[in-house]
Amino acid sequence: YISQTKKLGAVGLPTYRSFSLEEIEAATNYFDTVSLMGEDSYGKMYRGQLKNGSVVAIRCVEMKKKYSTQNFVNHIELISKLRHRHLVSAIGHCFECSLDDSSVNKVFLVFEYVPNGTLRNWICDENARKCLNWTQRIGAAIGVAKGIQFLHTGIVPGVYSNDLKIEDVLLDQNLVAKISSYHLPLLSNMGKVRHGNSSSGLKHSSNNKSVKHGDKSDIYDLGVILLELILGRQIRTANDADAFRDLLQASLGADEEGRRNVVDTAIRKACLDQSLKTMMEICVRCLVKEAEDRPSIEDVLWNLQFASQVQDAWRGDSQSSEGSPGSESGGLPFH
Repeated sequence: YISQTKKLGAVGLPTYRSFSLEEIEAATNYFDTVSLMGEDSYGKMYRGQLKNGSVVAIRCVEMKKKYSTQNFVNHIELISKLRHRHLVSAIGHCFECSLDDSSVNKVFLVFEYVPNGTLRNWICDENARKCLNWTQRIGAAIGVAKGIQFLHTGIVPGVYSNDLKIEDVLLDQNLVAKISSYHLPLLSNMGKVRHGNSSSGLKHSSNNKSVKHGDKSDIYDLGVILLELILGRQIRTANDADAFRDLLQASLGADEEGRRNVVDTAIRKACLDQSLKTMMEICVRCLVKEAEDRPSIEDVLWNLQFASQVQDAWRGDSQSSEGSPGSESGGLPFH
């Protein structure tokens, strides 16, 4: 089942299709090492260019056992439906089959290529000149939330417990956030074990059904991402997340200056206090220890959109004004 959310979210994506092996070989220049982007327990990932000029990421998965193409029909059908503006979406597949018995030797999964690196690199990389402003950070958070909402409600059954991290969020050429790694059962049938991060749009999952509070696990992960967006620093452990959650909680009871002093210096002067406070509040709620007490993805999305709207309204009002960034009627726009 595919909802209206999915249909609207997939607008602009190329039609999913089956690729020939010749097309895959031509796109990667016969798997030239120059095209190799990386390798993990799933196999190799190549950067490729299709005949129409579009750049793609192609994952090559070698079979350890013999499978017929029929074994993959349901999995491929699911992959073909997991397409959304805020997911790194699959655009096709290719089977390489044995000439002896027609069993599948390799599966090639073709994904859209996302060129601008990870969200973390745009907020936590001290050596880079690129840095997202406050409005862009809220926009990225909204994108991640919409991606999660689609995984939970855009298809039935939903995809939960996605173990999301900020490095799993990629930015495209327009700085649109896309979740690059989410749970699918496809690779678990191939006898492989997942280690480290995958940039393919796939993670190993032993069960694609909803587990208890699986949706709220994703809400917690989103809270950690919000924490990094607000603080501009890497959260390495659960203890870090707890400590910084408590810091945000305390700052919510402080004055405007107290709140501003805890956020990333790169955006400290550019965020409206009401927008910042809303982001802090929903971040803290996402990170509460009891899963059932965390907000729904719809609640998170509403708060993020409100934070964006009040920030945008202040920016519009302040185009020709001067004053404190904390004032709704004054302040300089930022770029």
